[in-house]
Amino acid sequence: MKVLILGWELPPFNSGGLGVASLFLTVHLKNFIPEIVFALPTKLPLQNLPFKIIFASEIITDKNFIPSGYLILEDAPLPTFLKDLISSYGPRLYQMIKNNPPKLIHAHDWFTAPAGVYLKNKLKVPAVIHVHSTEVERTGGNPSHFIYQIEKNHFSKFDCVLAVGPITKDILIHEYKIPDEKVKVVPNGMIWEENEFHRMPKYFERLKDYGFKFVLFVGRIVLQKGPDYLLRAAPLVLQKCPKTKFCFVGSGDMQNYLIHLAHELKVADNLFFVGFLREGELAGMYHIGDVLVVPSVFDPFGLVPLEGILHGLPVITSRTTGVSHFLHHIMTFDFWDIKEMANKIVGLLNYPVLKSEYYKNLSLEAKEKFCWRKSAEAVFNIYKELCPQL
Repeated sequence: MKVLILGWELPPFNSGGLGVASLFLTVHLKNFIPEIVFALPTKLPLQNLPFKIIFASEIITDKNFIPSGYLILEDAPLPTFLKDLISSYGPRLYQMIKNNPPKLIHAHDWFTAPAGVYLKNKLKVPAVIHVHSTEVERTGGNPSHFIYQIEKNHFSKFDCVLAVGPITKDILIHEYKIPDEKVKVVPNGMIWEENEFHRMPKYFERLKDYGFKFVLFVGRIVLQKGPDYLLRAAPLVLQKCPKTKFCFVGSGDMQNYLIHLAHELKVADNLFFVGFLREGELAGMYHIGDVLVVPSVFDPFGLVPLEGILHGLPVITSRTTGVSHFLHHIMTFDFWDIKEMANKIVGLLNYPVLKSEYYKNLSLEAKEKFCWRKSAEAVFNIYKELCPQL
């Protein structure tokens, strides 16, 4: 083992983009460092992975085990089992790998940051923390004190901090006081191969046959993702494009609020909540869509815009969606500016030539810039700077 990667989730046992990014980055890092081991805190029935995986829970099964002197998350607003997992992740792994230590540690996000620092200090090896989002971004600037303190206390102790975009880098420097030279931007990649299997709801297909167009939102229905701003833009879009349906694909704690808001705005008849979808069903929704809107209040990177492009959709994003900072051809708006958002949606719905030319230029640029192999190579070069003997 040369590199130990500390993860928290992998598909299909994932709640979002963290697991997807962790998987594909590791797959492509294998091209540069075959001796990679990926760790998870608990055992999962994962199969056919192209890299070795270990589970910390195979060593110590008592979930209440917290080593003396280690971080104890007593006052955390989290379930006890989750606090225990975070606290004991590093010491459990140490018992497992101490006789075959890695040359470098790579941790992903705040869940694994305490374990990364623990192993770095015990094994005396360099360590990298890969920040896919900060608590400041996830909460729109109103962070949980507990999670923020974990990030503040641990991120700075790593030898290098990888940020998925310039927004995250700026926050790490100014909010977390991490030196500029320690923070490196490595964007996520994309696999530009479309799954041929699509499962499209028959009812939606019938609506398409009757001339209805679909505006999609894909993601967690939470404050960070800004679904309420898209909903507030819906009446403005419907004034110009009355045969439009708005589909929210995902789940989250704002759903009931959006249902009530839709009734207040008198757009409930044009609204669908289809829940959290995967693979063929998600691909089917992308294929039904006419425009994908990503109105995030904060999104460090955002794989959803790239998924939309992969499936042939024109995409517009908020200016606080990280991926937009890498693309010159993408249409953007301030997340709070519902008039600007609505104007761009109407333009793409009403003008087929604009939609076609826009998508062509956007997809060409995205496919050139976002590649997991390029991202993995950038990470490998950072590894070599920290550990030349790799």
